[in-house]
Amino acid sequence: MRDQDVSRLLGRDAQRKQERKQAILDALAAGAIPVSGEIRDAIANLFITDALEVLRFHPGFDLEDKIRSIRTTLQLFDQAAADLTEALAAFDTFSRRPEFSYRSHRAEHEAIERRIRKEVFAFSELAHSLQDHCRRIRSRWENPSIAQRIPLCFREDGLHDFICGLRTALHHKLMVDADWEIRGSGPEATSHYLFKRSELMDTDADWNSSARRYLASAGDVIDVGTVASLYHRRVHDFYDHLLGEADTDPPPAVADYRHCWTFHRQRSARMTWNLLINEFLKRNIDPYAYLERYLTPHELEAVRLLPQSSREQVDFIVRAADEFSACDDNLRAAIYRLFRVPAETIA
Repeated sequence: MRDQDVSRLLGRDAQRKQERKQAILDALAAGAIPVSGEIRDAIANLFITDALEVLRFHPGFDLEDKIRSIRTTLQLFDQAAADLTEALAAFDTFSRRPEFSYRSHRAEHEAIERRIRKEVFAFSELAHSLQDHCRRIRSRWENPSIAQRIPLCFREDGLHDFICGLRTALHHKLMVDADWEIRGSGPEATSHYLFKRSELMDTDADWNSSARRYLASAGDVIDVGTVASLYHRRVHDFYDHLLGEADTDPPPAVADYRHCWTFHRQRSARMTWNLLINEFLKRNIDPYAYLERYLTPHELEAVRLLPQSSREQVDFIVRAADEFSACDDNLRAAIYRLFRVPAETIA
């Protein structure tokens, strides 16, 4: 075949591919929910990058993207809370050592303090980011139970506004230094990292009324560890509920978007597993030698406790490895053959 003929064939194939994508885009732009089975199947047959491209035009994509942003930001917030707790613990451990007050160890002391300042900033920054993401979601999704949870979880004491205001003060005004205090003596001594209320008030005159109410009731000093721990619990009280609602009772457009995306992932995973299993069967490869690539150590231990090559064992392996529920009857039968499950045990 001449080069010109190959080029023409490739050109026609690319054109047909673009026409198929455009037909899907036109159908999604019409905004009908749920999408038809024909469109869902057409999306499932697309290559992964093309599927992701067209699904951006699904009516549920925008809100689902905002929900994903909440999940990601909450994970980052959890990491920031854990890092702050770890940094405070490092400070507490160091404060118990004799060299805590030595000039020769001042650099170590200052390094831990810098780490705490960084984590306080990250913690407050992510708290503010969560608030912004939540507002964007609520502008698109009216859910009475979520609205009702806000005062229940964040209370009326002003702590939420103080944390978000702290981010503004640190980010835009001045990086406030905190003080430390050792309480008690001997093995019972504890260290506390503290903000002075007067310095916070002097740093930013623009605290809102709610944050000012919190500052007024907090006393002369604010314990960073105590405040962070309390606020972290409140955040989870609220966002665990919000994300639970998004999982169990999502808006129809979001539910349909997830259905289309899940259907595509199932089809792709099924094709991949079929190719892999059939290749293993053809080459008589021992599947047990590869389980560590697909199962966690805990799952591997559970597999070892089950009878070798039993249906019970192989069904457990499938449940653990099949993240997208892609295993159909034909694929499961091939997996049984691969693991040499006795035919008489397969009903």
